[in-house]
Amino acid sequence: VAKARLLEPLKKATLQVVRSGLVIGGGVAGMTAALGLAKQGYKTHLVEKTSELGGNVKHLRYLISDEDPQEKLNELIEDVESNENIEVFKSAEILSIDGYVGNFTTRLLHKGEDIELGHGIVIVATGADEYRPTEYRYGTDERIVTQFEFEKLLAEGKLSPKVKNIVMIQCVGSRGEKVPYCSRICCTTAVKNSLRMVDENPQSNVHILYRDVRTYGFREDAYRLAAEKGINFLRFDVESKPRVKVEKGRLSVKVYDQNLMEDIQLAPDMLVLSVATLPDPNNEDMSKSLKVPLSKDGFFLEAHMKLRPVDFATEGVFLCGSAHSPKFIDESISQAEAAVSRACTVLSREFLEAEGIVSQVISDKCSGCETCILVCPYDAIEKDDKGKALVNALLCKGCGACVAACRAGAIQQHCFDDNQLLSIIKAAFQGVES
Repeated sequence: VAKARLLEPLKKATLQVVRSGLVIGGGVAGMTAALGLAKQGYKTHLVEKTSELGGNVKHLRYLISDEDPQEKLNELIEDVESNENIEVFKSAEILSIDGYVGNFTTRLLHKGEDIELGHGIVIVATGADEYRPTEYRYGTDERIVTQFEFEKLLAEGKLSPKVKNIVMIQCVGSRGEKVPYCSRICCTTAVKNSLRMVDENPQSNVHILYRDVRTYGFREDAYRLAAEKGINFLRFDVESKPRVKVEKGRLSVKVYDQNLMEDIQLAPDMLVLSVATLPDPNNEDMSKSLKVPLSKDGFFLEAHMKLRPVDFATEGVFLCGSAHSPKFIDESISQAEAAVSRACTVLSREFLEAEGIVSQVISDKCSGCETCILVCPYDAIEKDDKGKALVNALLCKGCGACVAACRAGAIQQHCFDDNQLLSIIKAAFQGVES
């Protein structure tokens, strides 16, 4: 009651929304997001660091289903490049991203030109990279390849007719000291390419050496089909990984069979490695520019796994695709569409309203020490042209950290200023005394 006597009306600051979006990454997730925004009528800037769109799907020739990924990819690229609401920047480098929800400004370096873009939201779809193995003598023999390389040989008909015995080793680079997580897509990729190999050459023998088979969901059907078609699955422990040798031009793989409790010697014509999926090496710089967090594995970290799966804690920035974690095409598309839905909750408004309970600087008391700038978790405080602290009401969440940190008492928080809090304390002590 004592505090309520001193309350004052709260004023909410408003800001006009720049009703356009920026999508970072031109893979399937990024293109799906850009197309989704464009179909809602919003101007969209799609930025891709390489010279062509498509991302990692450019390397895929088959899917577990009967769909042709290249055909679908080309259709998506054509839809994106022909859409009047989408402006595509290929071979572009992002120099800086400033601003806040509803009013971001991004500087690009594109074809030697410094370009400035204004937009209301950002969707991060930077994708992921393939691990380049140093294990199992990769790079020393042309018969030792990755799944992407093997898939390309199969699709282009460049696999020698003499290649009949195939050994695939799972978890290469994954689930170890360097890369502790499971890359999720590797098991299904191995099963997919094994089935393709057996279908094209029924005389072939395929052995998949695995730690755990994780063909989750309906992909389990493909695993059962592979077993029915005679593809052999041999489990190994991390303490007894397969040993690969090349002696007198012959490739050999020795693995401990847990059922027979003895080593088995395999003589493959080709060794295929299922390698890890790594986060984009530019993620750290991007996270600093956007003021968003990364997981311990280096992928972007969502605000909440269940409640806000495509949002960041930083408002106006959203996430989709393999930038979040290794995932399949259908999962990336679903997440991209979810990101578009969340982004439209911002772009559909003409104005954004700030919270009423925010901090305010008393300029006469401010010495410009920057303590408040250092402690603000939302980067809502900057210096004005006079060297005084200035609070951006649209970024401020009213946490009060700056108020507590200011030694001069130059910052007050609406609805919780010094007089109001002191009145509470005084009233409480009077109650005790009485």
